[in-house]
Amino acid sequence: MIDSIRWMKKNLCTAVRSRLIILSALTLSLTSLSSGCAPFATFPPDSDTGIRIYPWMAPAPEVMATSLRQVHARVSPDTPLVYNLPSGMTATAWKYVQNKLGPDAREMVPGDKVFLDLQRFGIRNTRAFADIAVWNDGVGFLVTASLERDNVMPFKVTNLQRFYITMSEPQPNVPIQGADDTVSEDSVGGDQ
Repeated sequence: MIDSIRWMKKNLCTAVRSRLIILSALTLSLTSLSSGCAPFATFPPDSDTGIRIYPWMAPAPEVMATSLRQVHARVSPDTPLVYNLPSGMTATAWKYVQNKLGPDAREMVPGDKVFLDLQRFGIRNTRAFADIAVWNDGVGFLVTASLERDNVMPFKVTNLQRFYITMSEPQPNVPIQGADDTVSEDSVGGDQ
C-alpha cells in the first residue's frame, strides 16, 4: 500500500511538473509574439486607417520638444533654436511644444535660413521617433531621432541618425485655430 502511494505521488508530481513546463513555454511564446506587433501611431498619419495620434495629447508634445532640443544641441548648438512643426498641427500643440522648449526657442517665420523642420513623429508604448530636417542657408539633411523611456518616465534620445537626401526647403507652417474643440472625449484615441 505504501508503495502504491509513493507511485501515485511520483506520477502526480511528474504530471504537474510537465504541465507547468508546457504552460510556461506557451505563455512565453505568446508573450514574445504579442509584444512587437503594435504599429507606431504617427503624425502626420501614415494612412487613413490605423492608430491616430492627437499631437496636443501627452506624450506627443514631449516627444516633439525633446527631439527638437536634442537635435539642436547635438547638430547645431551654435545657432538659435528655430523650429517648424508639421502642417495640420493645432494651436494647442504649438503652444505645448513652445512651453516645453522654453523661451530661447521660437517658431519659424518667412526669411529664416537656419531652422529645424520636424516632418513627422511616431509613438509606440515606450519608444518614439522623430524625423527632423536640419536647414542651414538652403542646405538640408534629415535626422531621425530615436527615443525611449521607462514606463511613465520622460523620453530620452537614444540615437540620432543622419540621412543626406534631396529635400525641398519648406515654408513656415501655421497652427490650425479652433481644431482642438472638434475632438470630444468620446473620440480620443481614434476610432474603435
